[in-house]
Amino acid sequence: MNPVAFQIGSLEIYWYGVFVAIAFLIGYLLTLKNAVSYGYDKDVIGDLLLKMAIAVIVGARLGVIIVDLKYYLANPLHMFTRAGLGSHGAIITVMILGYFWTKKANVAYWSIGDAVAPAITIGHIFVRLGNFVNGELYGSPTTLPWAVEFPYSGGPVHPAQLYEALFSLIILPFGLKWAKKPKYPGYAFFRVMLLHSIFRFFLDFIRQHSSLIGPFVLTQIIALIFSIAMAYLLWRNETKRTSD
Repeated sequence: MNPVAFQIGSLEIYWYGVFVAIAFLIGYLLTLKNAVSYGYDKDVIGDLLLKMAIAVIVGARLGVIIVDLKYYLANPLHMFTRAGLGSHGAIITVMILGYFWTKKANVAYWSIGDAVAPAITIGHIFVRLGNFVNGELYGSPTTLPWAVEFPYSGGPVHPAQLYEALFSLIILPFGLKWAKKPKYPGYAFFRVMLLHSIFRFFLDFIRQHSSLIGPFVLTQIIALIFSIAMAYLLWRNETKRTSD
């Protein structure tokens, strides 16, 4: 598939960029709607989401660089010219900066997490479709009937991008439901992040690998940490809710 969606004169617009733009637009509108339904001021949330959108781009780029740091240290200019975004980098950056931004805006941190939760899933759907069109982040060789051969895959491989997009599509209705009326701050966010993290941990066994750290790659270790943290937060809040 041609990764170029269309041209405007000599300017080429790539499908990846189109998908990312769609994800941002839907995610912004949905998060804004959720936050306003929680009782927050529309202008305050709009300003907060603009900051978060910038943090997503910067963090996603840093996520790619850190995972393959040895390469980028050897080729520093590629930090700015080589394509790629990392979901873990985006989420971690937004979570860290979001803590200070929500505090300044007098907005409950985990409530905004609930409002954002469905957008995380939507982002995974569209970004992975973009990865598929670009022929990147595919899985290991396979002879399964649905195997796909990309220009640089060297043969049929697992379409790991579609696996993640399909999984995200399956859990999207649940994320929308959880975020509509959270039973406590973090109710939707913890669940969405736990499901994505568990899936990502196992998916990375068949995805393109960066350098191994023991038996795992860095993204698997991050996914495992997220899984444990989200499971603990869920357990703590559910226990507290049932005991009240």
